[in-house]
Amino acid sequence: MLNIKTTRFGEINIDGKRVIQFPDGLLGFPEQKDYILLEHKPGSPLFWLQSTTAPYLAFVTINPLPVKKDYLKDLQDVEKRIFKGAEDGRVIVLVIVTIKQDDVSPVTMNLMGPLVIDAKTQIGRQVILEKSGYSHRHPLIF
Repeated sequence: MLNIKTTRFGEINIDGKRVIQFPDGLLGFPEQKDYILLEHKPGSPLFWLQSTTAPYLAFVTINPLPVKKDYLKDLQDVEKRIFKGAEDGRVIVLVIVTIKQDDVSPVTMNLMGPLVIDAKTQIGRQVILEKSGYSHRHPLIF
């Protein structure tokens, strides 16, 4: 068991096998390499990607495939290969969600920089889909 201190969830104990390693870190956080996924609440499509070493660092994420069904459709072949296994669960695809404090800004998701995680090895990376035409501020509508 691994004991993790977090700002949002307090102290939690998790199985070390649940740690997802991002060898290159995430954009803006290259030094933070180990994270865990925490359910937002039962039945919610949202998950928290919580750093195991920085208590304050947690990202709201969502699987974009159920809410943007054509997400992979228009990608170039080289980009599509990155997501091989997403349909059968071998690869987990998440995007970071931005929730602004004001009521004017919509909730958005970063479709340009998805997180791709191998479900078996628990190794992930953030991919930049430069030629996809996707935005890092795509409106999220449930």
